[in-house]
Amino acid sequence: MRKKLLFLLITALLLVTVLPVQAQESGKVVVKPGEKIKIAVVTDLTNVIPEFGLDIAQGAQTAASFLNEKGGIKGFEVEMFVEDDRCTGDDATTVANRVASDPKVVAVVGHICSGATIAASNVYEEARIVMVSPSATAVEVTSRGLTVINRVAPLDSVQGVYDANFIYKILGARKIAVLHDNDTYGLGLATAVAEEFKRLGGEVVAFEGINVEDQDYRPVLTPLVALEPEVIFFGGYEQQAVLLAPQKNDVGLQNAIFFGPDGIKGQAFIDGAGEAAEGTYASFPPELVYEDFDARYEELFGVKPAELGPFHYHAADAAGLIFAALEKVSEIDAEGNLVIDREALIKAVRETKDYEGLTGTLTCAENGDCGATVFAIYVVEDGEFVQIEVPEDLLEMEVE
Repeated sequence: MRKKLLFLLITALLLVTVLPVQAQESGKVVVKPGEKIKIAVVTDLTNVIPEFGLDIAQGAQTAASFLNEKGGIKGFEVEMFVEDDRCTGDDATTVANRVASDPKVVAVVGHICSGATIAASNVYEEARIVMVSPSATAVEVTSRGLTVINRVAPLDSVQGVYDANFIYKILGARKIAVLHDNDTYGLGLATAVAEEFKRLGGEVVAFEGINVEDQDYRPVLTPLVALEPEVIFFGGYEQQAVLLAPQKNDVGLQNAIFFGPDGIKGQAFIDGAGEAAEGTYASFPPELVYEDFDARYEELFGVKPAELGPFHYHAADAAGLIFAALEKVSEIDAEGNLVIDREALIKAVRETKDYEGLTGTLTCAENGDCGATVFAIYVVEDGEFVQIEVPEDLLEMEVE
């Protein structure tokens, strides 16, 4: 009798352990009446770009609040739960495995840093969970033939060319120094800028990586003084930019313009670099304002979206692509459950066409690039990034 009871107990424990896995492996997520559709938002809240990361999380949650207000997906509300991957590949892999182990998760908004996104996407590809990144811009994110990875972010391959053309044609610089953070995002951008600048006829007097753990970059900057660069381009994030901008002035490079990509375009850079931020250039998509969205965001979180970062509308669009695909493929069964086929959802997101988003009209290419890749240039004036007018001929660029 004791052996029989022990056998029944072990069997019950095995069923508890195995059933969720079987549900996930069935390829379908079943949401019961009264439950919510679970979507993960994976971002950086505590490491490289925490302000940008929080802005992205809140942008996605704001989009969800509008959806739920209208009845959700076929009467089922969505729940956007936030995970922190610290913008690193190792943490992203850990978080992705945790997300993928939950049989109720149907999709992911994120990740936000390119290196973290690449690492996490391998996990989601195996788990068959669709993801849409609002901000991972590196070419490698969508060049590996994966079926689950998509993004609404602009592309580094275009941004780097655009920045180099602006520096050469508009700023009139002929000598630049290029620094990068040795990460997928920063190195990719720096390489694109350097190659295009040389193609235009300019001289790249230095191409150097920095250690992101350092606090003093003067040993890297000092040798540049003798090379007399007119512009210092930095491929990386604001955490290092807030140190580089003032420290370049400390070593005698105050006449060299500091220039960065979307990774530095936030109030945190201006606040951190102080007066040294004035005159800094950065690239990002053209400035947009949606008053209803901004008001709802501020109502929910007590802060204006622009005070944290620039990717809130991209986050809303990343979530929006998932919402639209869920509406298309989900079905109500005889018991009133919402049934979501994972493979159908993956296919529907990738087949997005002419989605009217906040950042533009979005159509996904075969590799998962869905964003409207258009850029603008901003300069810090009186403590804020101000979009400047760029001549039309700058758009006449050779981009592969």
